[in-house]
Amino acid sequence: MVKLIHMNDTYYQLVRTIRVSQVNGNMEGLKAWRDRLFCDHVLKYQENYLVVRKVEEVEIIEEEVELLEK
Repeated sequence: MVKLIHMNDTYYQLVRTIRVSQVNGNMEGLKAWRDRLFCDHVLKYQENYLVVRKVEEVEIIEEEVELLEK
């Protein structure tokens, strides 16, 4: 499942969450994670950095859900 974040009229796909305390001020390390995950932005939300990709175009696909009965 893809998680989307809506911020300032822009949608982003959430790829990874990293706690601010894990980064410990190492912004070059955070940029390396961003690049390694093929992301284009890092957003800070509360005590987390959100490593995201900007969503340029969205296509909604409806899926059939099969209900399992016991």
